Parts: sequence; C-alpha cells; structure tokens
Amino acid sequence: MTEPSVKRASRFDLDLPVRYRLGGEDAWSYGVTVNISSSGVLFRSARPIECALPIELQVVLPGDRDGGARVLSRGSVARTVSSGGSAHYVIAATIDAYELARTAPDAPDPIYTSA
Repeated sequence: MTEPSVKRASRFDLDLPVRYRLGGEDAWSYGVTVNISSSGVLFRSARPIECALPIELQVVLPGDRDGGARVLSRGSVARTVSSGGSAHYVIAATIDAYELARTAPDAPDPIYTSA
C-alpha cells in the first residue's frame, strides 16, 4: 500500500535581514534568512536557540516603487544546527500565525531601527 504523500510548502531562497525575539524577551536579535515558506523560516543566527521555544520574527520584503511589505510572524523553534566551525547557527522556525503590512517606498526599514 502506498503512503499518502504530504505536499511540502514551496520554499523561496531569500537572503534578507531578519530580527527575532524569543517568548518573554523584549530585545530583538538579528540574523539573515536562508529561505522562507508559508509554514516556516530558515535563518542564520549568531546564537543557538533551544527547540520548542516560542519565537517572533520580522522580515521586510523588498518591493517596487509603491513599497514593500513587512511580515511579522509567530511560531516556535523547530531545529538549531551549528553551521560547521563558524560561530553561526542555522535555525528552523515554524510559522503558526503572521501579519502582513505594506510599507511605504521611503519608510525606514524597521529591521535596522530600534523597536
């Protein structure tokens, strides 16, 4: 008998700045995305993160002359892997909920401004 196939969400390779914070944290930490799908985000970070912790992530998607979009998502850490001998880690986080907001073309990027 053949097992039913589970369709995986399409992943988009995007090298974008991301800021994140774990549940209960006020301060944001920073990283860079590797890829994004409708169900999760894979990103590089300077710090390891324990699995199953709640996480909030913010990514600004580039746009055109009319602006881009800010994506604020909430989920949990699914996996943390050390990336070889470097001091960086690759973090996989699920997306359980998200908010999408248009950004004006000349608006400051919230990834680079303090919250």
